[in-house]
Amino acid sequence: MKKKLFFLAAAAFAAMTINATDLWTGSKHVSWSDGGLQIAASAFADAQAGQKIVVHFTDASDGMEFKVMNEHFDHLAGSREALWISGNSYVEQFLTAKAVEELKAYGLEIIGANFTCTKVELADGKELKEGITVWTGFFWADEWSTLELYWNGYRYVDFNDVKAIRFYSEAAGTDYVLNFLKGWGEGEKFADQGAMTDGAGYKELALTDELRTAMAEAGHWMVQFNKEGLDPFNVTDVVLVPKKENPTAIDATVETGRARKMIENGQVVIIKNGVKYNVLGF
Repeated sequence: MKKKLFFLAAAAFAAMTINATDLWTGSKHVSWSDGGLQIAASAFADAQAGQKIVVHFTDASDGMEFKVMNEHFDHLAGSREALWISGNSYVEQFLTAKAVEELKAYGLEIIGANFTCTKVELADGKELKEGITVWTGFFWADEWSTLELYWNGYRYVDFNDVKAIRFYSEAAGTDYVLNFLKGWGEGEKFADQGAMTDGAGYKELALTDELRTAMAEAGHWMVQFNKEGLDPFNVTDVVLVPKKENPTAIDATVETGRARKMIENGQVVIIKNGVKYNVLGF
């Protein structure tokens, strides 16, 4: 049995790294006093939405943060708040379209309180869902587990053009608790599962004007799960669903060409293979 488990673990790791490109290798102690590991924007020239950054580390005792090296060293779009790490392991950061845009413009800093970084890879990840991906990855939902997301993942969105938000998971059923909040205080809950409808692998919350304003202005989002009678499960995506009241030829092209359409600064942009175009294709 032990030999079989070892084989399965080795096979899983090999599959994870089969199409990986090393962005950095070495040994760098990361802390607030020693500074973070910085990777130049040029290293992400071929990065695409849906890929993942894999950070290998040792001797960790706190958390990890992903930042872009712009003027304010903002958190990378789609990165998690309260990303705790310990011991020797690795972290996977899946890339949204906005994250790819930021990495190509500014590069990446990996920072935290205490760990030694040994390797950073860019590897194959997964195909993104249709819509505007705020976060994608894998988050284990058990008893009152909370996924916390920095505001950087949705700050660029024009919520006037969004009709709903979807929370995708691999849950075996729909009878679980989902609380969508901006904080733990009174009146800081956006909604819970009682206000949502169930779809194929997701719960969807239709947005009102009041919700759009509250979500856009929130300092961060918190998505809390309780498995109730189900087995623990992975949460995989948080996606904003754009309004499509007047479909056009552009919409058809985006869907069949496996590109992604999103709203940025009030304008329609198309992301395909990690490259941003306007509606005219430039």
